[in-house]
Amino acid sequence: MSEGIGVGPRLAELARHLEVPRSTANLRVRMLTEKNIITGFRPQINWEELGYYINGYIGIECPKPIVGDLLDFLKDQEWVFGVWEVTSGKYGLLVMCRFKQYSEIEQLKTFTRTVQGIRDVDVFLLGSYHSLK
Repeated sequence: MSEGIGVGPRLAELARHLEVPRSTANLRVRMLTEKNIITGFRPQINWEELGYYINGYIGIECPKPIVGDLLDFLKDQEWVFGVWEVTSGKYGLLVMCRFKQYSEIEQLKTFTRTVQGIRDVDVFLLGSYHSLK
């Protein structure tokens, strides 16, 4: 289980949001934790306060043999926050990223042009998020 301070300090807020008594919210959280559906309580990071104003994904079209080399490069990049190997579609890798400035995206594009085997790179920058629930 991931470490964290738990939901306790935020239980009243959760109960208000769910429109249930605090005791009901506490019971539901405890049951979901016992069933391993809730696996931990993690801090919510305000990335903008840290200077990361640009969020997005990068799709890298590449053959399987160079995925390992790309992962070695990506793990050392400050702007990379997660990498998925893609099992369908045109991309071999999908990279979740956060940038402080647009020049970092240009540096990334320049780098990817130098790696033999990369066929294409698409950058998807995120705008406003709309919760549908």
